[in-house]
Amino acid sequence: MRTLTTGTAALLLAASLAVTLTSCSADGNNPTVAPQAKIPAGLAVEGYAIASPDATTAAVEAFDRSEAAVDTVGVSGVAITTGGAGVAPSDESANTLREAAQSAGKKAELLVVNAGQDGFSGELATQLLSSRANREFVVSGLTGEVVNGGWDGVQIDFESLSAADAPGLVDFAAELRDALPDDATISMAVQPSTDPAGYEDLGYDLAALSDSVDRFVLMAYDQHGTGFSEPGPVGGLPWVGEVLDAALEFVPADRLDLGVAGYGYRWTGEGTAGGAVSVAEARTGAQSTGSWDAEQAEYTASPGDGSTLWWSDGRSITARADLAETKGLHGVAIWQLTTGDPIRRG
Repeated sequence: MRTLTTGTAALLLAASLAVTLTSCSADGNNPTVAPQAKIPAGLAVEGYAIASPDATTAAVEAFDRSEAAVDTVGVSGVAITTGGAGVAPSDESANTLREAAQSAGKKAELLVVNAGQDGFSGELATQLLSSRANREFVVSGLTGEVVNGGWDGVQIDFESLSAADAPGLVDFAAELRDALPDDATISMAVQPSTDPAGYEDLGYDLAALSDSVDRFVLMAYDQHGTGFSEPGPVGGLPWVGEVLDAALEFVPADRLDLGVAGYGYRWTGEGTAGGAVSVAEARTGAQSTGSWDAEQAEYTASPGDGSTLWWSDGRSITARADLAETKGLHGVAIWQLTTGDPIRRG
């Protein structure tokens, strides 16, 4: 997920520690009363958390607020090691989140990412995916996490790939499927494209991957964001519909989750400068200037200090969950529980 770059992940972790339950009112103005995201009963819900010693308590508390609505907790907990030759073991914070989910009767997925010191690394992914020996080491490590660590499954979250990585990713998923217990699941996070052909350009041969992957999560966010674009919606609803329709060319609806943002961005001036913010921080920063953009189904604000904010709150999540239901999707996946609004069934 693009939000898990080194800088942005740190900002979101800081936001996790500072999160409060303030919100915009139902008419879209004047931050006052917190709306909860309302998810239709027929949709599965995955809620994400980042494993970090500094944010474990906040993540568990965020899960507790939404526990009744969440079916699976995805824990971003392990990363590919230098050179693509292994995977770092999960730590105590990841296992605390796993235990919280499973003790509540929920599933817990371990996310494996190709993130290095500077964020997601295409080079790291290529080093892994192009080498059978490296793939074997990583598959062995992930299998050990599931068999010995008690995880219900693995989510592959490899980003910043290229078309040349697609065959290796198919091989990796197949090798992982062969190694994991039959009852362990494999899901895969997929970066979005408005063009069906664009998915393979991004390294995802979705049709071939379907032989090994149980469920895909379409990361329908980061249409705009600080550091890579000027201000705009995090994932505007028309754009979400486009990337979803493109993915559905390859993936059956009942095997696809719509990834939804539970965070925002604050641009500090002209250009791309700024950072990620929690929903609560966005509302505070809006200084009563927040308004609901009905077309994009997100909030935006220009508080007069030269900054611009866009954020995806509970109302935004509800609109996207309704779209997922209309399209017959398996469910929604919310990045992330700690920085977003509470979730309930509606």
